[in-house]
Amino acid sequence: MNDPTSIRLARSTDAEQISRLYKDVWDEYRDEFPDELRISRQPSPEEMKTWLGRETYFVAVDDDEIVGVVGCIMEHGACLLTHMAIEKAYRRRGIGTALTNTVIQHAKSNGAFKVWLDTVPILREAISLYKKLGFLKSGHLKRHFWGADVELYELVLT
Repeated sequence: MNDPTSIRLARSTDAEQISRLYKDVWDEYRDEFPDELRISRQPSPEEMKTWLGRETYFVAVDDDEIVGVVGCIMEHGACLLTHMAIEKAYRRRGIGTALTNTVIQHAKSNGAFKVWLDTVPILREAISLYKKLGFLKSGHLKRHFWGADVELYELVLT
C-alpha cells in the first residue's frame, strides 16, 4: 500500500476518479450550500478532462485510489489554488497540508509572487489549514457564489 500522502501530477486518465471524488465530497454539503454552488464543483468525467487541460491538478493517491485533489492556475504572476477536496475517511492525515504545500512549491518553481484562494466561511477546517500554512485573509465578498459569502486568502511568497 502506498503512503496516502504521496502526491503526483494528475493525468487525463484520472478524470473519472477525480470526478467521483468531487461528487462524493460536495454531496456531503448538500444541505449547507446552494445547489448551483455544489453542482459547479462536481464536474462530469468529460468536464474534468477539460479542467485538467487548462489547469494543473495534483492528486493524493492511496493504493491506486485518488483520495485527494487540488488544482491551481498560474495567471499574472500569481497562483490561484482551486478545488481542493479530500475523501472524508482520509481527512486529518496531512493530505490537505501536502496538497497545499505542493501547490506552493509549484507556484515558487514557476516564479509566482503569491498563492491565493477563495473559500466559503463554513469550511472552517480548510480555513484553519490555510492559516496554519501562513495564508492571511485578504478579503470578503458578500453573496458572491449563488448567494454564498466568499473569503479570500493569500500567501505572499518570498
